[in-house]
Amino acid sequence: MGLGRRAQGGRPMSLALKSLNLGVEWVDEPDLAFAGNLMHIDPKVGIPAAGPWSRDQPNHPAAVTAGFIGTAESIAKARAWLSRAAEGVDGDDDHHPFCGFQSEGPFDSRLRTDGPEAKITAADIRAVTADRIRRLDGFNQLLDVIDDRLRRLASLDAPPSIVFITLPTEITKRYWAVHQRNRGVETVWNLRAGIKARAMQRGLRTQLLQEETVESDLDVHTSDLEHPADLAWNLFTAIYFKAGGFPWTPVGLAEGTCHLGVTFYRPHGERSAMRTSVAQAFAENGEAFVLRGSPFEWKGKWPHLPAEEASRLISDVIGRYKRTMGRTPRRIVIHKQSRFFTEERAGFEDALSSYEYDLVALAPSTGVRVMRHGVYPPPRGTCVSLGDRRYLYTTGYVPSLGRYPHGHVPAPVQITDHVGDSSARDLLREVLLLTKMNWNSARFAERLPVTVRFASEVGAILRDLPDTYEPEARYAFYM
Repeated sequence: MGLGRRAQGGRPMSLALKSLNLGVEWVDEPDLAFAGNLMHIDPKVGIPAAGPWSRDQPNHPAAVTAGFIGTAESIAKARAWLSRAAEGVDGDDDHHPFCGFQSEGPFDSRLRTDGPEAKITAADIRAVTADRIRRLDGFNQLLDVIDDRLRRLASLDAPPSIVFITLPTEITKRYWAVHQRNRGVETVWNLRAGIKARAMQRGLRTQLLQEETVESDLDVHTSDLEHPADLAWNLFTAIYFKAGGFPWTPVGLAEGTCHLGVTFYRPHGERSAMRTSVAQAFAENGEAFVLRGSPFEWKGKWPHLPAEEASRLISDVIGRYKRTMGRTPRRIVIHKQSRFFTEERAGFEDALSSYEYDLVALAPSTGVRVMRHGVYPPPRGTCVSLGDRRYLYTTGYVPSLGRYPHGHVPAPVQITDHVGDSSARDLLREVLLLTKMNWNSARFAERLPVTVRFASEVGAILRDLPDTYEPEARYAFYM
């Protein structure tokens, strides 16, 4: 293997390796647990072989009722496409076939596509696409229409388990992201976040379906979309989780461990230095919940928590963990994408004085690359140490699969900071394991651990919620 680093201007430059104490190690691929305690590294093997982890648990959804919002034509297409996909989709040499979502299949669950619908009319479409309407006004009017349809479905005696929302492409292209600049402050309004926030307040879980998806042929792979089998895998894994099931659970996290992802966002149109923290906590079985921290005054380049707010956040997390798991956590691990400032660290450590803990700063790294001889990139799990910094390849060649299951050049995640009780190798393995805990898809792994993977998406949804509304703790409302 060789090691290179990009200098300014993009040219490789050599490193003074002698003074940096170079080291290279490899972390084994973590297992996941499925029904019957089967363990495997890949969901697309574990689920067909044994079924999802909660198949024999009380939270297993034996049936999932689908509700629909869209035009009459798009709803009809969505019903037909989902019914066909639930039967199973063929794979090929590079893509696992989708096993189907049937009562007699591995998922042991079925999707009822004959559920209720709330149509968006032609008049609604004309109103939000009129030439005279301003973008933000049209955006808000579209959300009002969708919210009204969500209200209708939520008011039913038996609301659907999941609401599928499919909109014409012209609508999603026009309103997916709307930018507004007011008195020097730029605000970005996101359609997905707006829909999720309104659905949460109606008590509904949603799945957005692109028009291109419901019009696609599941028997033919075109370069414009994901492979049909992968598309079905990702969608139905998300459906199973949103309906209450756990597709898989992590293997190797000690009982009583709570991983916490901390990030920040600015409320819409906020001109002052007020920021709010977002906490996403994951227990050792994969149970996840979201907390919204209190507003705090912050000035400077890099956001960080005041000591008292850091301490308060830990107290809130411990309280939520007790209510969710029925016991007190033994160990708490905090993940951030920026270093821990002195007062922030002091607040966390003061609140964690009675617990085992680790404070870990993670950041996507683009400056360091490992090169190896041969066709494939470095193996996933490769960790390069340069001085006190570590660069972990969370994507890369997977030896046990004999292939590289990603379509991009891999870059390592940088471990920039660590304070706490665990060894570096144990922390690396946990990070690697948490890259496999995205229940919104059946991908082999993500680049970032789930603790920080959805940070911006969760923050965008919380930004769209009223300050007076207590956000849903359950993670399924944010996915």
